Amino acid sequence: MITEITKKPYNRITVSDGRKRRSRRLKDNPQDYKAVKQANILFLFCIIFEVVGIMTILFFGTIGAQMSIYFMTFLFSFFIWRKNRDTIDIPIKKVEPIKLIHLSALTICGIPIALLLNAFAGLLSKSGADSAEDVNIYPVVLAIIVFAVVPAIVEEFVFRGCMLSAYCKVDVKAGILISSLFFALLHFSFGSVLYGFFFGLLFAVVRLATDNLMYTMIMHCLFNMINVMLSYMRLEEIQTVVSVGIYVIAIIGFIVLIILFFIKNTIDIVSGHSEGRFRPRNLITKEGYLTMAVCITVMGMLLIV
Repeated sequence: MITEITKKPYNRITVSDGRKRRSRRLKDNPQDYKAVKQANILFLFCIIFEVVGIMTILFFGTIGAQMSIYFMTFLFSFFIWRKNRDTIDIPIKKVEPIKLIHLSALTICGIPIALLLNAFAGLLSKSGADSAEDVNIYPVVLAIIVFAVVPAIVEEFVFRGCMLSAYCKVDVKAGILISSLFFALLHFSFGSVLYGFFFGLLFAVVRLATDNLMYTMIMHCLFNMINVMLSYMRLEEIQTVVSVGIYVIAIIGFIVLIILFFIKNTIDIVSGHSEGRFRPRNLITKEGYLTMAVCITVMGMLLIV
């Protein structure tokens, strides 16, 4: 009698290198997913408050609507920060005078770049360029507070404070790009989106290199204040030769100052829990994509008008 003998396969032995492997799916990493989720929800509510604030213009006027938008945005972002201090670190420290002067000069030299990007948007559509005509109808001091200081403080707290910090826990490079993109899209008009993304990148890099949110708050305030002041000036009366000379000197100055900044300051972009593991598009949740779609739709409508 012949009995059939079945051979059982040997148990497969695996050797671990002792390192904990992280999944390539963001949702499989709870800490990373929580940080990214909070950043995207914050962006969503920024747009919701923007829309709600615009609807209040008929009741409170432009200044009232502006203040209501930033009041709601700051309260919500402050709540997010207080609830998630373990993942959101907002460094606010004493500034160094020399570094502050350097970064202020860098901001001033960058303004002509913003004006050129805004002018380029104006070539595509009359509604594409950002306009400041409704600013100069108010007293200068009031306009500076409402349209320069308050927006700068709140936006820096939201985008370079809460949002960038949350993303940097996962991927620093993606955090710089996505927070700058969200910041740009918040401004709706194509011109503002272009130079908003440019300055968003600059502010994000400065914030990480200095590890101090105060620098970007001051830079943002300075940028807004100069734009408000320019709205009270008759720039069209300046001769073309003079304008071109100012633009050339400013752009050269910006390049020199940004090079000097990177020589004196280093930024670690290869850090974060999952650096390089996820593509930037995988670090935007459905809330973020929904909000981006709304912003792009509004921007497209403004270009068509």
